[in-house]
Amino acid sequence: MRLVRIHLLNFRQHADTTIEFRRGLTGIIGPNGAGKSTILEAIGWAIYGSAAIRGTNDTLRFARAPGGSRVQVELVFELAGHEYRVVRTLKSADVFLDGGTAPVATSLGGVTQYLERRLGMSREEFFNTYFTGQKELQFLAQMGAAQRALFLSQVLGYERLRVAQERVRQRRNELRHEAEGLRAGLPDPDALRAERDAAEKRRKEAIAATRAAEKAARAAAERALALAPRWREAQAAREQDRELAHAIGIARAELEAAEREAARARAELDAATAAAAELAALREQLAALPTVVQECEQLAEQARLTERRRALADSERALVGELREGERRLAAVEQAPRLAEQYGRELEEARRELLALEQAVSEQLSEWVQRKEEVRTRLEAYRKRGQELKEQMRMLKQAGPDGVCPTCERPLGAEFERVFARLRDEWEALVQDGKWLRQRERQLAGKPDELARAETRRAEARAVVEEKARKLARCQQAVQELDALRADRRQREERLEKLRAELAALPADYDRERHQRAEARLRELRELERRASRLEPAAEARPERERELAAAEARIEVLRARLTDTERRRAELGFREDAYRELAAEVERAAAEQREAELRVVELRGAVQAAEQALEAAVRAQSEYQERQAALAGLESEFRHHNELDAALGELRAELNAQLRPELGEIASGFLSELTDGRYTALEIDEKYNVLVLDEGEEKPVISGGEEDIVNLVLRLAISQMIAERSGHPLSVLILDEVLGSLDLERRDNVIQLLHRLENRYEQVILITHIESVREGLDQVIRVEFDERTGASVVREEVIQPALEGLAS
Repeated sequence: MRLVRIHLLNFRQHADTTIEFRRGLTGIIGPNGAGKSTILEAIGWAIYGSAAIRGTNDTLRFARAPGGSRVQVELVFELAGHEYRVVRTLKSADVFLDGGTAPVATSLGGVTQYLERRLGMSREEFFNTYFTGQKELQFLAQMGAAQRALFLSQVLGYERLRVAQERVRQRRNELRHEAEGLRAGLPDPDALRAERDAAEKRRKEAIAATRAAEKAARAAAERALALAPRWREAQAAREQDRELAHAIGIARAELEAAEREAARARAELDAATAAAAELAALREQLAALPTVVQECEQLAEQARLTERRRALADSERALVGELREGERRLAAVEQAPRLAEQYGRELEEARRELLALEQAVSEQLSEWVQRKEEVRTRLEAYRKRGQELKEQMRMLKQAGPDGVCPTCERPLGAEFERVFARLRDEWEALVQDGKWLRQRERQLAGKPDELARAETRRAEARAVVEEKARKLARCQQAVQELDALRADRRQREERLEKLRAELAALPADYDRERHQRAEARLRELRELERRASRLEPAAEARPERERELAAAEARIEVLRARLTDTERRRAELGFREDAYRELAAEVERAAAEQREAELRVVELRGAVQAAEQALEAAVRAQSEYQERQAALAGLESEFRHHNELDAALGELRAELNAQLRPELGEIASGFLSELTDGRYTALEIDEKYNVLVLDEGEEKPVISGGEEDIVNLVLRLAISQMIAERSGHPLSVLILDEVLGSLDLERRDNVIQLLHRLENRYEQVILITHIESVREGLDQVIRVEFDERTGASVVREEVIQPALEGLAS
């Protein structure tokens, strides 16, 4: 695996960062908290998803990014001759192969599974082998013996043999159980032969019985066939008798209906005669109706005009009152134009005065705020510089004359006192200047008196402007109202003149009592009119009712004659129901005998079929017995094969595990000798996977913290080398995160030289550190800094130059 490029968008403190990785030894250098390790976290997140990050996906978004901003990491790397481009966001993931535009894997889980198969390592194996941090150097030391053995077996690929052996044993057990089950289920061959002979015998007996039953069924069918003609004749006679009986019932019902229709027509004829007599009397009384209607209409028109006169009188009084009120309002607003002109001049003068006051207040306020901000900015700069000086003096005092400069990391020697005194003088000067600035900050905290007086004058001027504006608005409104009042007065005078003319034209004579008497007489006549309207249809229907009565009486005569004829024909037919039932019983007995014979035939045919099926089952059972015998032989052969394979895999695992510890110790010893310049030349791993450092062939009982880090580092390098040698597509990148912190200067140089010598094994070695002095030995330097103004990490590639001179020089 070789890293090519990574792009971080809104990922933690990286708002928009792109890094191109080259071959060789690359250093990612920057202060703590600048975002160096976040780059490695982004690599892990792109490959393995949320399981490879600190916290959850909700904590990944850049703190100053707008809500809903896209969080994305794009990682490009090469593996086994192919280029993979991984694009992962909070909700999606895609993998593109060899510059293709269509993804070869999608979804969050699908991309993780795809890349894990291509890399051949789980997330834990990948991070515990190719990612190494100062805290992770102790991971093997913290494991028990069984855990260390299992981890080494997993990362070196030996665990696959154990998994394969477990699968072989599982399959062997399955074969044993299958064979035992198959053997237990085999039937007795003699019982199978006896069952076949019995089935053949039952088949022959069932065929003979079926032939006898078929003969009996044919005889029963012939007897039923002989009764068929008589039965058809009896059924036809019965059907004819039922039809005649039904016709007699219908004729009687129709005769009764005709008699009821005649009675109804006779009653309606009597009612029509009475209605005609009453209608003649009503028509004499209704002769006065037109005269009464005309009188009511004339009186109603007089009532309407009287009501209109009353409404016009009310409108006249209201309109006279409105004219008086309009005259009063018109006299009040006639001074409005003159006052509007006066208030307009006064408002312009007040606004010019307010504009001058607002400009003065703005200038004084801006000057006051600027002074406060300048004092605050200088105080913050003095505070940060004071903290830096205190920290430098503390580190310098702690290191002493024999230590190194905390800035340039060079020995101070005789320059110690001078450098320390210069730092102390600078710090004391900062303290004095800070006191004066804090006093100045307190002075500027309160608002200046001159600014307060100017703001008061501005407020008074605003009140004057608002008052003048309100007066002017009222006058302008009154000017507009003046024209409206004059036009309204003209309109009201015209309406009053028209109203009085209409009022004078309306009559004043109207007799209410006469109107009420006329309407009462009209209501009586209208009631008589409605009664006459209801009687007219009945009286006019008298001829129709006479015709209906004659038709009903004629229909009664016809129906009586038809009923007599139908009763005569039924008596001549002479159908007897008891004779019909006797013949039906005889036919049913013959049909029952035929059905029983046919059912017996069907039953015996089923017995023949069952016997044939039993015979087929017996033959099939004998065939299955032979097939199971052959399958059992195959299972026993495969069981023996898996026994041999289990033994072979066990021997291979034992041999590989025996070679693992010496080979791992030999490779680690070579790294250890290079890192310690030959002081320690050997490292062994005992049967419990404990790491032993040998000093001139003897175990060194106590080693320092820095030496322990070196031991763990070389062990991790040795594991990585063994994985690279055993992998079908070696992972050729090694990433070290802050592993130099506990090493002295000499061992740091040895580590850098060793990492250069690993270039034939690893195309890329990435070293993350905050130590500046190692940059001279690197092939590529990537600088990471934190911009407090934007809250984001700033990443740039840096040209490697000779180290700067120390502070003492």
